[in-house]
Amino acid sequence: MLTQRKKKVLKKVIEEYIKKAKPISSRMLAKKDFPKLSSATLRNEMLDLTKMGLLFQPHTSAGRIPTLKGFKFFLDNFLKEEDNFLIEKFFEIDNKKKGKRERVKNLAKKLAELSKEAVVVAFSKEDFYYTGLSYLFHQPEFKDLSLVKNFSEIIDHLDETMRNIFDKINEVKILIGDENPFGDKCATIFDKIEIDNEKIVIGLLGPIRMDYNKNLSLIKSIKKII
Repeated sequence: MLTQRKKKVLKKVIEEYIKKAKPISSRMLAKKDFPKLSSATLRNEMLDLTKMGLLFQPHTSAGRIPTLKGFKFFLDNFLKEEDNFLIEKFFEIDNKKKGKRERVKNLAKKLAELSKEAVVVAFSKEDFYYTGLSYLFHQPEFKDLSLVKNFSEIIDHLDETMRNIFDKINEVKILIGDENPFGDKCATIFDKIEIDNEKIVIGLLGPIRMDYNKNLSLIKSIKKII
């Protein structure tokens, strides 16, 4: 059973890992987030979370990183959309004189720029678009060349992947790990928008270590802009 303190420790470990992309130590948490707790106390809490399968220690002397189970717990319990992100201001694009698909593509490019992730769009089951791969490949996770290779192969089959998921997306959905059609090392936030009576699926694609609160706000704001 997770105590309130363990929940707070897990939340902070995941938030810091999302920012830093490296193992989080008890000393770091004690200094930054839990000044009233000793490093030893936090280390014991993190050890318990590791035994529960929510954290993982990649090396004996390293701090902890979240497991897939830990990220799923975070999404179920701590996900909070950033309501005050002022997204409309950041999406200031002159779309009035442009066609529908060009408008969506421009929004996708801006979404990729703001999130620093890749964006995939399915205008139908047969018409696809993607942008922002350079942002994705600059993430620390993609220093692993095997991950780059595997992901590149998935992009080569983007049409099949999006075709399979098109009818399954009817509202905002976050898919991570083995649930994610782009591979178990990635996460995707999908939504379906409607413009001029045409349904369009848009997905924000990044590593499992993505800023879910920010990215959820970004993709949900597309409907407001459209």
